[in-house]
Amino acid sequence: MMKLNKSLLTVSIASTALLAVASQNVLAHTRLTVTSTIESSSAHGTSDTAVNVPHGCGDNPVIGNVFFLPDTNTAPLVQTSTDNFQTFETPEGANALNYIVNPPFIRLIKSRDVFEMQDLINDPLGNPLGFWAAGGELPPSNWVAQLPFKITAVAIQPDSCANKVVLVPAIANVCKLTTMAEIDSSDSDNPNVDFWTAPDVGSSFDAPSWSYPATYTIERDLANNPLPESCGEGLAVRIIPSAEQVNRDMPVKIDGQQVWPLP
Repeated sequence: MMKLNKSLLTVSIASTALLAVASQNVLAHTRLTVTSTIESSSAHGTSDTAVNVPHGCGDNPVIGNVFFLPDTNTAPLVQTSTDNFQTFETPEGANALNYIVNPPFIRLIKSRDVFEMQDLINDPLGNPLGFWAAGGELPPSNWVAQLPFKITAVAIQPDSCANKVVLVPAIANVCKLTTMAEIDSSDSDNPNVDFWTAPDVGSSFDAPSWSYPATYTIERDLANNPLPESCGEGLAVRIIPSAEQVNRDMPVKIDGQQVWPLP
């Protein structure tokens, strides 16, 4: 795995809090329709949301989409902050399950409004982390696609200092079937694919360094799960897919054969 350039990652993703206030700018980016929820220990609780795709890649329509959440089993990047990600650190040896009780999974909502084909992306244990969709198209402009799904309820570790946990999914809007050699993830005007992944984590599918990915925030229920007294005002925690996971889960396979990127 490539070594993380944490300074670049800091600048790129820390801009989320600042840029999110510019609503007109945000509308141009691939985001989730529902971006936050209160924590819940309910084993069967879920929240409805959707991947909101606002445009194609330049003049090319979107012909497929890939979405997945961080896999807590592949040592995701865990970052903490005391000032809402204006500054943050990456605690050595930090584990996602130090801050959340249970990993987040998805339940896919059956829909053919945009794409005819959908399938789940599972972790090595068979748990659904995301999905891919294809077999249709979103015109390059003046149309918006929404790909609905559910995220399972997540509880925050009672003995942790996390007052919120931000999950950073990896998303790609595929506009043309190409080989890996034709994918330049650093090119913001790439007509073949539009990446919304964390920049510079070392995967083959990192977003351009100026970009910042979508987020899904789990707020601590302070009434029923108060912070330990030693935590003060607590920490904001961010969990990002590792390069290992992104390289594993981003390629689309149908019946065991990789169809994107083309072999």
